[in-house]
Amino acid sequence: MTPAVSQGFALALAALLVSAGVPKLWRPGHVAGALRRVFGPRPAHVLRRWGRLLGAWELLLAAAVVLVGGQVAGAALAVTFLGFTGFVVAAVRRGSSCGCWASMTEGPAGGAELARTGVLAAAAAFVAATGWSPGVGPAALGWAGALLAVMVLAAAAGGRIAPVRTAGVARRLRRRAAPTLGGRMLARVMFLAGFVHVGTDAEQLRLRRAIEAEQRVRTAQKASA
Repeated sequence: MTPAVSQGFALALAALLVSAGVPKLWRPGHVAGALRRVFGPRPAHVLRRWGRLLGAWELLLAAAVVLVGGQVAGAALAVTFLGFTGFVVAAVRRGSSCGCWASMTEGPAGGAELARTGVLAAAAAFVAATGWSPGVGPAALGWAGALLAVMVLAAAAGGRIAPVRTAGVARRLRRRAAPTLGGRMLARVMFLAGFVHVGTDAEQLRLRRAIEAEQRVRTAQKASA
């Protein structure tokens, strides 16, 4: 059973690396912002270059995990996810966004992000210690799904224990989910998974307009009082 477990965990981690690496190459500004908030001011072009390099590393590592395997890839996998966990810890301590999956807002990281990266780092350490066979097996796919489910549950538990769902975050989620039922359901699922920073450019614009409208209403109320 252990080989299938290791292979499944490796596949899940590789899939997550791809899903995290592509946004960094596509929009390096988001991870650059997270790097700036955690490590301090740096030239913007330097931070964007670091973001792209990190995204490229994640894609290369994912390919090595699926196609090559071996101790070197296992060690790189463990070190990478341990580094992610350390970065999230630093982001939580500073009250900033972790930039995970090219976060689209400035919302702070919290227990959900910390629990999620902790589970993934433990899985990466397990894979590195036990080894795995490159490729994709039927049993491995089930274990990959199991790891992703544990990740979601851990993020939900972490969010309960150390929530960052302030009133402002709650309002942002409600506005982004409106007005469709599908949007509300997606917002709930994404929050449970720890992605409190989900959003697109269009949704961000809608959020800014909603905040501006709310501020105008408050100003008018104060003026009439």
